[in-house]
Amino acid sequence: MRAILSGIVIGLLAAPAFPHDRDPPEPQSAQERAQERLEREQERAAQRAEERAARFERDRSRIEERELREPAKAAEDLAKLEADRAENEAKAAEDAEKAEADYEKDLAEAAEDELEDAAELAEQSDDDRVERGSSAEIRDIADGERAEHDERGYPVRRGEVFALDLPESVLAQIQRSGYRIIERTRLEALDRDLLRLAAPGGTSATLARDRLRELAPGATVDVVHYYGMDLTAGSKPHKAREKVMPTRANESFSVGVIDTAVVSHQALAKARIIPWSEGATPQAQARHGTAVASLLASAGRPTIYSANIFRGPADRPYTSAEVIAAALEWTLLQGAPVINMSLAGPRNAILDRLIRDAVKAGKVVVAAAGNGGPTAPPSYPAAVPGVIAVTAVDKDRRVYRLAQRGKHIAVAGYGVDVLAAEAGGNLARFTGTSFATPVVSAWLGRCRATGADASACRLLLRKAAKDLGAQGFDETYGFGLIE
Repeated sequence: MRAILSGIVIGLLAAPAFPHDRDPPEPQSAQERAQERLEREQERAAQRAEERAARFERDRSRIEERELREPAKAAEDLAKLEADRAENEAKAAEDAEKAEADYEKDLAEAAEDELEDAAELAEQSDDDRVERGSSAEIRDIADGERAEHDERGYPVRRGEVFALDLPESVLAQIQRSGYRIIERTRLEALDRDLLRLAAPGGTSATLARDRLRELAPGATVDVVHYYGMDLTAGSKPHKAREKVMPTRANESFSVGVIDTAVVSHQALAKARIIPWSEGATPQAQARHGTAVASLLASAGRPTIYSANIFRGPADRPYTSAEVIAAALEWTLLQGAPVINMSLAGPRNAILDRLIRDAVKAGKVVVAAAGNGGPTAPPSYPAAVPGVIAVTAVDKDRRVYRLAQRGKHIAVAGYGVDVLAAEAGGNLARFTGTSFATPVVSAWLGRCRATGADASACRLLLRKAAKDLGAQGFDETYGFGLIE
C-alpha cells in the first residue's frame, strides 16, 4: 500500500496544475487506457486515505481532550477509533488489490481485442464488413455507376460537379467554357442555390472541379461523392432473445433522421414517423434506419422526420452528396431542431458548407464518429466544425474497438451490442458508432423541447457527460458518456 501511495505522490507532483495545461492527448492504445484507469483509481485511493488520516487525527485529538474528565469513556472511544482505522485500511488494501486485478483483466481483454482485430482484418468477409472507404461494397458502387475516383480514392459521379450560389455572370462565363447546367435547386431553408453541372466533354470530375474553382474564386465547389451503406453500418447485427424494447423516458421531442428508410415496428408504437416523399423508393433498405428510429423511440415519444437517402439494391444501397443535401434541406423545412446523421465518409465542400449553415441557423447536428478503427482519419460529417460527433462504448464503458478518434469527438453513447428493432419485426443487437448517436440525439431533442436553444443544450450536454478515460476532454471519449 505504501508503495502505491508513494508512486501516486510522485505522479501528482509531476502532473500539470490544470488539465488544460496539457497538450491534446495522442490516440491511446488499450494498454495505455488500462494503465490510465489504474492510475486514476490509485489517485482516488490516495485522496481517500489522506482524508481518513486527517479525520482520524481530528477525532483522536477530541477524545484526548476528554481523557482527564472521562478516562473510561475516552479509552473506549479511542479503542473504537483504532478499530475503525484498521477496518478502513483493510478495505483500502482490498480496493487496491481489486484495482490491480481489474488492470490485469483490462490488459487481457486488450490483447484479446487485438487478436480479434487482426483476424477480422485478415478475413475481410462480405458477411461482416465494417465501415471503411476502401470496402468491396464501395468498389461495387463505383463499378455500377461507372464512377471516377477522387485524389483519396473515393468514388465520385463521372463528369459532374456541383456548386453553391454562383452569380449569373460566372454562370455565363463557365457555360462559355463548356460547363452545362444539369439542375438548379433552391434550398429555401438554407437560403442557397445548388447547381449540378456537367463537365466539359472528356474532362474528369476532379479536373472540372479544379478549373471551376479557378473560374469562380471563393465559390463553394466540389465533386459529387458517392456514399455506401457500408460507411454507415457497424458489425453485422445478431438476433436478440428479448421481445420488447425497454423505454427510458416519456417526453415528446422532434428529430430529423438522415439514414435509410424506416418501416413499421412494434418498437415504434410511441413514435410519429414522417417520411420524406422523395426518399420513398421501391424495396428501400430499412434495417439501419429502423434500428436508429427504435433507439430514439426508446428515449421518449419522438416525432421522427425520416429522410431515406439510399437507393439501389437492398444488399448494396448507396447515395450521393446532392441527395444528402436535399435531405438536409427537407429536415430543416420540417423544423427539426436536432438532425441525426449516421453517415460517415469522405469530406465534401458542399456538404460541409450546408451543415455549417444549419448549425449557424440554430440547429443541432449529431453524427456518428465512424467505425474505421482508432488510427483512421476523421470521418465526415462528424468532423465538420460545429457537429456533435458521437463515439460508442460497451456496457462496461470501454470504447468500441473500431471507433474512430480525434479532437472532434464530443461525447460517447452506448453503441456495442445494443438492443434495437430489426426491419423484419424482431429485435436484434447492433454494434457501431451510429447506434450510439441516437442516444445523444434523443437527449438533445428533449433538451430543445424544453425551449432551450442550441447553444444552451450543447453546454448542458457537456455538463451531463460522465467523464471517461483521461481526466476532462480526451480524443477517445470526448467529454464523456451520455446515458
